[in-house]
This record gives sequence, C-alpha cells and structure tokens, in this order.
Amino acid sequence: MFFKKLKKQSKQEQALALDDPQSILISMKSLLADEPCEIMDGALVLPEWRVSIRPEIAQLKEQTAVLDFYVESPDWDRRLFECSAALGSDRKQALGMAQGSFLFGMLDGIRAMVKDNPSAQLETVFAGTPHRWVMYQSNVVGMGDTPQEHEASTLWKLLREGIADRIGNQKICCIKVYGAKNGDNITGECRINNIVSPELSGMVADYVREWNTKGFSSQKQFFFLRQEEETYTPYPYSEEQLARFTRQAIGLYGACVEQGSYEDYYDTLLNHFDDHHLAEELYTFLPEMCAEHAFTSLNYSESFSIHRGESDITVYKSQLASYYPIQHALLQELSSNNFSDEMYKAFIAVSSIYNVICSAKEQGADLLASGGRIYVSCGFSDHYLIR
Repeated sequence: MFFKKLKKQSKQEQALALDDPQSILISMKSLLADEPCEIMDGALVLPEWRVSIRPEIAQLKEQTAVLDFYVESPDWDRRLFECSAALGSDRKQALGMAQGSFLFGMLDGIRAMVKDNPSAQLETVFAGTPHRWVMYQSNVVGMGDTPQEHEASTLWKLLREGIADRIGNQKICCIKVYGAKNGDNITGECRINNIVSPELSGMVADYVREWNTKGFSSQKQFFFLRQEEETYTPYPYSEEQLARFTRQAIGLYGACVEQGSYEDYYDTLLNHFDDHHLAEELYTFLPEMCAEHAFTSLNYSESFSIHRGESDITVYKSQLASYYPIQHALLQELSSNNFSDEMYKAFIAVSSIYNVICSAKEQGADLLASGGRIYVSCGFSDHYLIR
C-alpha cells in the first residue's frame, strides 16, 4: 500500500505548531510508505521519482484548512499546482484531511506516472501534427455521502474527447476534475494545467446532478497525460522567459503610447524579438487579454480563430504554449505600479473585443449589460507558426 496511517506523532512533530509548514512536511513524510524521501529546503524530495513537493498553508481556521502544493520535476515542462481544502472537527483534523486529499488524489496519479502504470492511450492532432499520449489516473477521492459509482474510468470516458480537443504539444498535462452536490447546489469543475474549462466543467456538473445522494457529496480525480518522445517538440521558452518577454513587450508599448505612435508597435516588437512568431503573439494577445480583464461581465470562448494567409484555424487557448504564461505575466503587471491607466486603456482600445462592444452598441445592443458571449478572430502573418 502506497500510504499508511500515522499511528503516533514523533516528538519533533509534536514540538512544531500546526501552522508551521515544516510540520506538514514531517507529517507527509510519515504518511509515505516504502518510498525514500527527505525534507530539503522547505520541500519533500522523492529522489527515485525525481519529484519535489512544496506545501504552503493558504488558510487555517478552527475547522477548515486550505493547503497549496507545488510539485516539480526536471522531467516535466511545467510546475504542477494543487489546492487542497478540507473541513474537520478541529484544525488538526482539517489539516490531516487536506493532506490526505492531496496524497490520495494528485500524488497517487503522479505515482502512476513516474512508475509508468498507464490506464489508457490517446492520439491528438494539433496544428496539423499528430501527437501520441499515455494517460495515468489517480484514485477517485470521495467525501461525504459519496455516490455508489466509483469506477475510476467514468470521468475519463466522459471527458476524453473534450480533453483531446484542448491539448497541444505539451510534454505533460495535468487534468483535475472535481464534482460536488449538496441538495440543489451543484459544483462541476475541470481544469487543464490549472486553467478552468467552462465547457468541460459544465459536463461534470451535469454528471454530478444525476447523483442519487443525500447531504453533501463530492468526488475528485486527476488525469496525467505524458506525450511520447517521438511526437513531442520542446517549446523554446520557459514560463519565466515568457514572463520576461511579456514585461519587455509591455514596456515597448508604453514607449509607443508616450510617443503617440501605436502604429509603430508591431514593427518595434519584430525588431526587438528574434522570434517573430512570439512577437506576433504578444502584439495580438496583450490587447485582448486587457479587454477580457476589463469587461468581466462578458463570456469568452475557450477557443478563437487564427486567420493566417487564406486559411482560418480554430484553436483552444489551452493548446498554445505561450497563451496562459503571457496572460499570467500580464495580470501580475496589472497588479503592480508598472502598468499605467493610460497604457491599460490604450491596449483595450485596439482590441477586437472592444471593437465588437462598440459595434454592437452602435446597433442598439449593450453587450456589457446583457452579458454577451465573445468569440475572437485574430489575424497573423502567412509565416506565423502555431505551437
């Protein structure tokens, strides 16, 4: 058995406060059985897995605990994140349940992946190129009045096609599925690399709605997709590099705004970045992302259309390697003092989203009031490479 119940706390654990992250690490090390691990620099390291786990206490109240887990490996192309929340009769029990939810959920799926214990295979096509994947799944972690259905493959069968449509050329993908029912209150969530898919989440909610349960009930499960080396093409930049490039692009735009020469921005980006494909993405995505941030009452599609030459190609945002790292870096800049209101408004003014809002208003429709749905079409050069 992978995990075992800790029968007795060590003196070291007893001496630490509950809200000390070190106590979480000691407890997790005790709960892991037959897996060599050690605590190093605030993380639990499993050398045979080539995996490190860094827990952080996001919230700890009298009967609730919220733990954030950051999981990394040199064999992956991304850092994984899991937020594990639990209720208990007291803080100690809540912390233990939050740890257990992570250990029996996400970490169980990671174990299957590093031990190469696959559950299924998947083939996809992205930007005209085939990709082959191996799928690994975790246990189904249930809480409360859980439904009788516990077959591990149920959620995968439900979401398989939708997941296949939304992945691109990543090395690994982490899919988290969570459903809960408490009377008429229904929750359904599906995250791909920690990004919520509203459409797949709706499918989970429909599935949960059919549960014949009384009181609170929930299920959580993880799926990990690892792309086979033969079909994987590494993306040239890390998330840290993309964040730096995004900040540079924002700074260049600020200079153009100050000089009143927005028409020079595109050429400025092309001259600044050796990678013209990335320059085009920054030029195209940043205004739309600012508009999404500004007009939160609108519903935005998970996909958009790329107009390139004579062709139109529909892609999901989650398929593009750069999209969400650029968005994350932009949001960080928006929360800082480096992003002026003038620059923010200037970005929004040149977005296609703002253009649609204004065009609709001229025709007597107020999309902001009605909560309209926006589908974006972006123009790129003939030589732009989708990746």
